[in-house]
Amino acid sequence: MHTDISTDSHTDSNTQHLLEPNSRATTLTAKLTKAIAQALGTVLILSIAVGIGSYALLMWGETVSQLLTATDKHFWYLSRAGGVIAYTLFWLAVVFGLLLSTRLGKHFNAARVFALHQYLSLIAVGFAAFHASVLLADNYLNLSILQILLPFGFQTDRVGVALGQLGFWLLLICAFSFYIKKYIGQSAWRWLHFLTFMAYMFISIHVFMVGSDSRALPLLLFYAGSQTLVFLLMTYRLVALKQAK
Repeated sequence: MHTDISTDSHTDSNTQHLLEPNSRATTLTAKLTKAIAQALGTVLILSIAVGIGSYALLMWGETVSQLLTATDKHFWYLSRAGGVIAYTLFWLAVVFGLLLSTRLGKHFNAARVFALHQYLSLIAVGFAAFHASVLLADNYLNLSILQILLPFGFQTDRVGVALGQLGFWLLLICAFSFYIKKYIGQSAWRWLHFLTFMAYMFISIHVFMVGSDSRALPLLLFYAGSQTLVFLLMTYRLVALKQAK
């Protein structure tokens, strides 16, 4: 009887040892397959982007080249483009953050939405920094680094520009707060993260007060529509919190 039990135990142990390498091999294969799929997806996205960029260059490259060589506002145009992209990325980050904090988030993959919320914020910081720093090369404005960094340093549109600068610094704090979350705790991080809404409010006012592109109807509609969506999502969140109490 004891011999049979010992034999069965030994057999189970041998079977487990045989299965462990197979299990590890399967896990390794799955991870490798996932990595290859992600790499192929990245290559596909980059290929599509290069293709679109090449097509745009062939179609409009000469026109853009003539525009840049016919004016001395190269850096001004680059700054404006960077500003529009930065606002768009920041708006998307805010929308994804609000989706996560409301019941609407249950209809989406929370991990992916959170990743988008985090990385879009960081990319928005990069484009916002480009939006401001490229103006240092503009000979017409002739700005100093302190005028770029510190609020109320501009001679014109002081309030509007200052709101944009304050919004940038608040956005920077919020974007990098993800990396200190484990040190300050969830509660403190949430309070710190509320600065995002103030940053968005400042930047929204900035684009209307200073952004010369906001006078163009398509961008005017985009700014108005995007800010309306954020306002509706914030209202929905506040109402849901009040009902929860």
